[in-house]
Amino acid sequence: MQLARVVLIAALVTGTGAALAQDGRPDARIQFSSTSFGLLFGYQQGQGTLEFAGGKHPFRVTGIKVATLGVSQVDALGQVYRLRELTDFPGRYIAVEGGLTVGQGGGNAMLRNEKGVTLYLQNVQYGLDLTLGGGGVDIALAEPSAEPAAKPDAEPELKISASPEDSTSAR
Repeated sequence: MQLARVVLIAALVTGTGAALAQDGRPDARIQFSSTSFGLLFGYQQGQGTLEFAGGKHPFRVTGIKVATLGVSQVDALGQVYRLRELTDFPGRYIAVEGGLTVGQGGGNAMLRNEKGVTLYLQNVQYGLDLTLGGGGVDIALAEPSAEPAAKPDAEPELKISASPEDSTSAR
């Protein structure tokens, strides 16, 4: 009986903490797209953007699912809570999930990493997918794409144009 009381209190505290985190203003926003496929074990990969502290930060998503079958494309939008520094965002996010998608479906998910960063996602899923287990999603920040810079030792280009005084016409 004592164990049941401890489990009930832990569940209430955990659920209340998640609800309180979502009641506040989000620290960042997130969007990503990924493709997953599986036959008993599944694999997921994709990319997205984190909007945090006035900047857009690209990232990659990879993950492994258990007890899954099918192929699907997921587009997700969400809010990020408890993100204090950009370095806290990358990591393994854990989720337990179950669902069936035939054609198109959608849903919500809550994921949390080891640093306490919490993602609340709303997603649309396309394809054929049956998932009865869970898994982890690894998020890694991608290097921002650098635009090619002008060569610093390049010579300036001289443009020569003929003025009307320079041109003579044959008479």
